[in-house]
Amino acid sequence: MAQQEALGRGGGGDGEPDSRTAPAAPPGDDLSEALREVLTLTQLARAALAERLGMPLTSVEAVEHVVMARGAGEPIGPVELSRRLGVTSAAGTQSVNRLVAEGHMTRGPHPRDGRRQVLDVTPGGFGHVMGELAPLLELLVRAGDALTPDERAGALRYLEHLATAYDTYLTGGETGRSGGA
Repeated sequence: MAQQEALGRGGGGDGEPDSRTAPAAPPGDDLSEALREVLTLTQLARAALAERLGMPLTSVEAVEHVVMARGAGEPIGPVELSRRLGVTSAAGTQSVNRLVAEGHMTRGPHPRDGRRQVLDVTPGGFGHVMGELAPLLELLVRAGDALTPDERAGALRYLEHLATAYDTYLTGGETGRSGGA
């Protein structure tokens, strides 16, 4: 609690801002608040999906990454999957081994570089996850269907700007802060 109070005051014991603390978060607006709510609900839905599937959240995320990479025509291997999951290669290998043993995923040679491995989701693994995920995806499609063409265009622009903002942050690009990095 004292730490929270110190952070709220800027960390200076004498009431003066402490230059070592991070700047305050920018004030939110209605779009920012709605986005924050969607992000929170997304995390809760992912946890509920993992629970319904009887799988650890990391395993559900692993299946999702492999499916999305395959869909984009860029299959990934265990090392890239570990990076995307934000875990060590050892932890990633353990997750892959578990998913392969459970019949959710396969490992095979890379189509162009036989020394590397690529991952794929088995039909059973895909069906298991999609059986629980399909109802949510249907609700999300219906939410978009309720928009007019102009609303869809505006929402699409906003989401594209958000994707650019996340990409900028992830690549260490300029964030609009004064004074450079």
